Amino acid sequence: MGGGSALRLLLLGCWVLSLGQILLRCGRPGAEPGPFTIITIRGGPGSAAPRREGPGAPAGGPGGRSPGSLQRYQDENENLGQPKAQQEVALQPWADGSESLRSEAERFLTYISTPQLPCSRALSQAGLQAFTASTAGAWRVCLDHMPPVALKLQQERCLVYTFSMVKRGFEFSQRMSEMRCQVHSFGLTPYKQADLWQKGHVQHHALWLDWHKRRPTTSAQRRRSPARRLNQIMQDFGHKKIDVLEADLASAEWKILESILVDGTAAAVHQLILAIHLHWPGFEVSGSEAAVVRYWYSLLKALEARGFRLFHSFKDLQKPQLFLHKELFNASSSYTLSWVNTYWMY
Repeated sequence: MGGGSALRLLLLGCWVLSLGQILLRCGRPGAEPGPFTIITIRGGPGSAAPRREGPGAPAGGPGGRSPGSLQRYQDENENLGQPKAQQEVALQPWADGSESLRSEAERFLTYISTPQLPCSRALSQAGLQAFTASTAGAWRVCLDHMPPVALKLQQERCLVYTFSMVKRGFEFSQRMSEMRCQVHSFGLTPYKQADLWQKGHVQHHALWLDWHKRRPTTSAQRRRSPARRLNQIMQDFGHKKIDVLEADLASAEWKILESILVDGTAAAVHQLILAIHLHWPGFEVSGSEAAVVRYWYSLLKALEARGFRLFHSFKDLQKPQLFLHKELFNASSSYTLSWVNTYWMY
């Protein structure tokens, strides 16, 4: 009997040791997870499935989803517990329950044609003058909201960025250089601007505005790249604020506007002069016609929410009168809009 009991105790001890090793391999409750996370994707509310909102979203986004974020993608390995450093752009509610192109277009066209801020003195192609709606020319710089030259010289020179994807005249750069501003021109070479460069009034850079987030690069790699986001350009040049930013981006304006709203760079701009093109949705913008117009409107409302007020709108009657490929709503395919950032601090 004594020998049998000893054998049973020995077998029991071996079993306990084996069980202990198995438990150690499985880990303890509360232990740190391994290097990979497995997410079960379900179809119901609270699902961890990738979420897509914005232009091009199937049966949603601008095309039917309730107001949400524009072009927001959630990766399955994204840490949902981390605070978001970027401020997302929210889609505005539909103009009415019909979600029709006419309703969206009428709201949008009324918005871009209605100034929100008075301006008594403006700078334009015609030079310094009292502001009138009949003054020829597309762009305006509101001098009511520019500091006096003496005050500006005590701080730093007025800083101007001008971007162009097409060759055009040089009046804007010339007028701003006459205001003793430091002018940086980007993109294609404007006509007849070489003399301004020779005098040192305008610095031209063969760079393009981009909206894509690219992998982190060194300063040397960025200098070799012709396409950069606005915040990268400002960082490379050591600029903190831009007094006037003027741009004709040939239908890339919607995605670039979204990018500077999301990353916060718009707050660094005092006056924004932007040509918008309405004959097609624009680069990387898709969805139903009504959804596209809702997306455009949402971006401009997001700009307003950040303090920008429209003080001038120019309808270009020399361009084709097209709205999303059609002759509709008495609209032009091109408008130039000018805003002042009322949250600006000198």
